[in-house]
Amino acid sequence: MSLEDNRKQPVNKPEFLHLRKEAELYLSGKKLSGENKVAEDDIKKLFQELQVHQIELEMQNDELRLANEELEIERLRFSGIYDLAPVGYYILDVTGTVEDVNIIGANLLGLRKSSIIKKRMQSFIWQDHADAFYIFLNRLVDTGTAQNCQLKFKKANGAVMNAQVEGIVINNTIGLKKQCYIAVMDITRRIESEQQLSEIKNRLELALEASKAGTWEYDLKTGFFSMDDANYQICGLNISTFNGQYKSFLNIIHPDDREKLDEALRSAVNQEKELNVDCRLLRGDVLCHISICGHVVVEPGESKRFLGTMMDITEKKILQEEAGQLKIDQHKKIAAAIFKTEENERRRISESLHDSVSQLLYGIKLNLQQLKSDETNEDALTTINSLLNDAIKETRNISFELAPSVLTDFGLPATIEELAKRFSTPQLRIKTKITGLTSRLNLTIEAVIFRLIQELLNNCMKHSRADTVIVGVAIKRSKLLEIEVKDNGVGFNVNEQENRPTGSGLSSIRNRLDFYNGTMHIKSQPGDGTTVQISLKL
Repeated sequence: MSLEDNRKQPVNKPEFLHLRKEAELYLSGKKLSGENKVAEDDIKKLFQELQVHQIELEMQNDELRLANEELEIERLRFSGIYDLAPVGYYILDVTGTVEDVNIIGANLLGLRKSSIIKKRMQSFIWQDHADAFYIFLNRLVDTGTAQNCQLKFKKANGAVMNAQVEGIVINNTIGLKKQCYIAVMDITRRIESEQQLSEIKNRLELALEASKAGTWEYDLKTGFFSMDDANYQICGLNISTFNGQYKSFLNIIHPDDREKLDEALRSAVNQEKELNVDCRLLRGDVLCHISICGHVVVEPGESKRFLGTMMDITEKKILQEEAGQLKIDQHKKIAAAIFKTEENERRRISESLHDSVSQLLYGIKLNLQQLKSDETNEDALTTINSLLNDAIKETRNISFELAPSVLTDFGLPATIEELAKRFSTPQLRIKTKITGLTSRLNLTIEAVIFRLIQELLNNCMKHSRADTVIVGVAIKRSKLLEIEVKDNGVGFNVNEQENRPTGSGLSSIRNRLDFYNGTMHIKSQPGDGTTVQISLKL
């Protein structure tokens, strides 16, 4: 019989004791008699079996000792894991009474273990969540399957802890009773973060809705271009018919802006920089303005994407244009007031020269003519008389240039004729050609036209070295007034003149034209004279 066979056979204790007694008598040298006498072979056999049983007992004892050591190691290991686990562990009975808790579980509540054990778990639950805990515990005990829920716990300092609770039921073989193993994880920060994200999302949605904006995403690998409902509305697209391709989206952009948007997006992708571009699109028959912003997003394990927002800025553009036009109108009103003030001041000075200085000079001339003395020097009187004539003429010219009364009395054609007559000299002949001015214009406009022609003639006299100047003024059927001043002088390089900060009075002419939506075009070459064309809408 092998050792394994001996292990498998049960030991009969009474028989074993009887054989042991016989063996002891045999070994002591005493004779065996009667029914207790056993053959010597049987005694030897019995002795061998006793040795085998002794060896088995020693091996079983060693196995038990090793098992106890392993069990103690596992107990210590479990105790370490149990106490040092990153989550709180609670062992409850079926009524919810805490039988044990680990260190983390006690720390979560801000209490010692002794203050928790033998207390009902319900006493640590926030009142509003007591029913949720009862439902959780009843399901756990009744079904015997894992359960989970979210609860609010009361900490020792009065603070609230949001926790994720997981539980299973274990049948304890020692006490033959059920125990609930509960894991509690603090998710307060996660809940707060989710609330903050929810608030941020709500604010973002409100901001996007208020700003008439939406979000879009462009997958750089697949070329798929997705938009939210707000962007579909902005672009005037139907979600069921749009194929989600970037090229299809690019086709709804205004043809003049497609290349600009495509280049800006490609540059932002390649250089991983911010995209910020304004462009136009056709929403049906309506031209709309949109602002597109975005940036590259790279997440581990995912393809590179481009996320951004799209905003309808049509109303903003209209307001900007209206504000710009209002600003221009205000500048025009200010300029008109300045021009009017200048004209009034010139008229006042002109009238003063005409009514006072000219009259005084003329009176002196009359008095000199009345001198009839023998001692009078005729040559001196002649010289004085000539100087007075020159002074009177110059005063009248200054008065005319400042504010020609003929403009108020007889209109623009007569004033231009008078201007040409006064500016003409033996070395410079000024001709006029006026057509279409059959009725009076607004006096302010007539004054502006007079000043423009006056400035152009001054330029000719100062710089052209011409001997002939032709001034043409005409009104076309489209209520467009055209002025042309042409000379046969030395001419100049137009490009060089344009780049000069100041010169030839052209800047003052342009300033006047800007406020009356006028245009000026200059044709000139060195040695080939100069032609200045001005257009004004009446």
